[in-house]
Amino acid sequence: MKTIWKATVCIVAVLLSFSIYSCGDDDDDAVGSRDLLLGTWNGVNSLSQDEEAGEKVTNRYSIEFKEDGTYVEKDVYNSSGRTNYYHGTWSYSGNKLTLIDTEEDNYTEVWTVTTMTENELVYELREKEKEDGTTYEYYEQHAFTR
Repeated sequence: MKTIWKATVCIVAVLLSFSIYSCGDDDDDAVGSRDLLLGTWNGVNSLSQDEEAGEKVTNRYSIEFKEDGTYVEKDVYNSSGRTNYYHGTWSYSGNKLTLIDTEEDNYTEVWTVTTMTENELVYELREKEKEDGTTYEYYEQHAFTR
C-alpha cells in the first residue's frame, strides 16, 4: 500500500510541475508596462500606409498618459497649423493600448505597442475592412521619445 501511495504522490508531483511550468507567463506579447507608459511622450515620427517614408513630427505631436486613466493629445499635425487637443481614456494590457476619445462619441482605437522603454515608445494600428467584396487594409505607426 505504501508503494502505491508513494508512486501516486510522485506522479502527482511530476504532473503538477508540468502544470505550473505551462501556466507561467501566458502574456508572451507583453511589451513594457502601464507604469512605464505614464507621462508625456513627444512624437518624433509618424508613418501611414500612403507614405513612402515617415514624416518627422517633432514638436508637433505629443500624448500624455495620466495615472487616472485619462490622456491628452496635442496635435499640430494638421494643415491649418492650429493646435488641437483631444481628450479621452486609455488602458494598457499585454501589448494593446486602447484609446477612447470621449469627445468623439467614444471612438475607440486599439494600438499594438511594438517598443516601450524608458525613453522610446512605438505603437501601430492595422485595420482590415471588407466592403462590397473588396478588402481594404490600413496601417499607421507613431514613434515617441521622452
